[in-house]
Amino acid sequence: MEPPQEFPFPFPAYEIQKRFMRELYACLEGGKLGLFESPTGTGKSLSLICGALKWLVDHERWRKEELTSTIAEIDNKLKSCEKLCDNWFTVQTEQSDKTEEVNPNVCDIEKDLILEDGLSNSESSEEEDTDEPLFKNTKIFFCSRTHSQLTQFVHELKRSPYSQEISVVPLSSRQNYCINKNVKRLKHINLINETCLQLQRKKTTVKKEKDLKRSKTASSCPFIPGDQKLLMAEVLTSIQDIEEITQKGQENNTCPYYGSRKSLQNGQLVLVPYNSIFHKNTRTSLGIDLKGNILIIDEAHNLLDAIERMHSSVITGRNLLHCYSQLSQYQKRFESLFSAKSVMYLGQLSFCLKKLLTLFRATTKSHPNDAIDKTIAPKLYKIEDFEVFTEIDTVNIFKLLEFIKTSKLIHKLQGFVEQYGNNIQINEQKTKKSGITEFLNSIKNNDVSSQETVSVADTSSNNEEQTRNPLMVILSFLECLKNSCADGRICVLPSTTVGQGIIKFLLLNPAAHFHDIVKDARSVVLAGGTMEPMSEFVDQLFLMAGATPDRIMTFSCDHVIPKENIISNVVTRGPTGIEFEFNYHNRQDTRLLDELGRALLNLCNVVPAGIVVFFPSYNYEDTVFKHLDKSGVISKISTKKCIYREPKLASQVNTILDQYAHSIKNPQSPCNGALLFSVVGGKLSEGLNFSDDLGRCVIVVGLPYPNIKSPELQEKMKYLNENKLDAGNSFYENSCMKAVNQCIGRSVRHINDYSTVVLLDKRYCHKVKVLPQWIQRSVTINNSFGSVVGNIAKFFAAKRIKKFNL
Repeated sequence: MEPPQEFPFPFPAYEIQKRFMRELYACLEGGKLGLFESPTGTGKSLSLICGALKWLVDHERWRKEELTSTIAEIDNKLKSCEKLCDNWFTVQTEQSDKTEEVNPNVCDIEKDLILEDGLSNSESSEEEDTDEPLFKNTKIFFCSRTHSQLTQFVHELKRSPYSQEISVVPLSSRQNYCINKNVKRLKHINLINETCLQLQRKKTTVKKEKDLKRSKTASSCPFIPGDQKLLMAEVLTSIQDIEEITQKGQENNTCPYYGSRKSLQNGQLVLVPYNSIFHKNTRTSLGIDLKGNILIIDEAHNLLDAIERMHSSVITGRNLLHCYSQLSQYQKRFESLFSAKSVMYLGQLSFCLKKLLTLFRATTKSHPNDAIDKTIAPKLYKIEDFEVFTEIDTVNIFKLLEFIKTSKLIHKLQGFVEQYGNNIQINEQKTKKSGITEFLNSIKNNDVSSQETVSVADTSSNNEEQTRNPLMVILSFLECLKNSCADGRICVLPSTTVGQGIIKFLLLNPAAHFHDIVKDARSVVLAGGTMEPMSEFVDQLFLMAGATPDRIMTFSCDHVIPKENIISNVVTRGPTGIEFEFNYHNRQDTRLLDELGRALLNLCNVVPAGIVVFFPSYNYEDTVFKHLDKSGVISKISTKKCIYREPKLASQVNTILDQYAHSIKNPQSPCNGALLFSVVGGKLSEGLNFSDDLGRCVIVVGLPYPNIKSPELQEKMKYLNENKLDAGNSFYENSCMKAVNQCIGRSVRHINDYSTVVLLDKRYCHKVKVLPQWIQRSVTINNSFGSVVGNIAKFFAAKRIKKFNL
């Protein structure tokens, strides 16, 4: 099928949107692996929806036409053979009668065989009907990072011309869909999954949740099966997001998780979060079959990092000690009831925990607060070297993991902790006390052990889940050891105490978890606002996953905004001529910080409304703010702009953003807007929009290079260099500039928007070619700060005049 020239669209499409949809259509039709870049604000989501669904509708129509044509052809052949078949039947009947007369025993045997064959066919058909449908419709799986992004996508779908034509199924985890309060309160996704499956094995049935006692979760779930057909009908007949389906499940007293899963078979567009696609076991459990189907991954600029994080794992010394403590006390209480096989595997698990603790020169008798030997240095291991060094290679990890899963050990250990949590203890801390302190403690409470031991329930809120369920964290780490030896590394990072020591599995090759996707899917599309450098996805993902170069295609389009609506400045020097170079050696220089303060103050004088300033890290933002506050610059800026800072806690982000927006929309004299200090790669650099007055200027201070001294980064670069010359250095550079490009893309969000970009560092002079195309066309390199201020002042003056004339 050739791509059409026009596509159904909710409003007249821009030319770049039409080009995007045509290229997308061709990609899906040709079974290609596509990389699509469309700057944020160009209607990327609607272009994806209308381009992909147009292809799907055309493809299904073509399949039906092909099927109709094939059926008609078969009918014609059958009709032409009818006379021949009639003659053949007559001849066969006569011969059969003669055979029966000659040898009746042979006839009886034949009848027996026919009866058996018929039964066999019947049974076979019944199994086939039960397992899968005879006709499978082609599906598009749309994948994004978060549930909030998928919810936004649903809202765009409802605006599209296909809102009444396509059946949409949002898939999600039990953690998001579960409406059984007794299960949902468990919080951790692994526990929720296990408890849900456990409940389904129970024989008791309860019709309403109020019949359940809150203290018990061991009875059958009241929402399974429920009226699944009604919920499935509602899912398939109208577009709904996860929250709406959950609400329908509550109203119909039936499980939204299983309702959505059962709807999958008849769905045409399936919405899934990252972890449901890139975890093979999760794909299988959800019934996701990519074979012959389409996978579209939105917001894919950080896909490589996301896959690496998803398949990496971290455990701490505290996890190991708590897990060993829980396991040993669980064994002690029930040892007489265990089979020999269970005793063997529990012993192997305890052995692994002991050996992992030796990496910190600790034992199972250590306390989390015990000091670690300062001579222990961070160390990296290949998987096989790590297993040999710790002697874990003597254990069959595959069989041990299988035992943990089939025996429901996590679930049982969790129940044991909940039942006896107050009595489960870890080892006494070996700290020296003065005689008087020890004496006072001894007379304060007769039960000394209650003061010198730490209950599992007494841990800090940050570590509560890992402490209460440490086996889940350990299990995740042991699963990582099943990876190919070349694809990952183990990093051991000692700290000041045993409990803070870290053992981390690093996935170096994300393509290892993308191979089956590339092999099975008809077409895979990676889309984003800033996908450059695309070579990174080609080399590290598609080619390493087994794709051939001729199957890969790329598309990149310009921004919809007019050229006069954006100006970008690379600033090499500050107001007094001091050179801007915020590298590791210079960035603490007070002269440089003073010059930065003067630059910000000058820009606040000429930029109206909102300014967003991005710093390389939280620590550096804090350093700059404290210096500017001490030098009086913050006080001076406050007369022009209300100042806000990005919080470290995610729960505080919306409050700060609301305050920032309020200060801009309702300025109080003498202030004419607000200034927001943010962090590259932080909570405000991705996914949030600073459109119109919220982002009239985006300032990036320095270049946010990752820490080159990090053992993890060094190993990643080494791994890439081994596979391709200089790939590691390119990765280091790209990590920096991808983060910068994300920050830049926060400001201009629609065709009538306008903004300025200021890059404060002379090193940007050599980075212009890796900036987004729509930024490159407007970049000016300035050696004089006065020219920067002049250009920006003229830019906003022109906008004021244009607005006044309108």
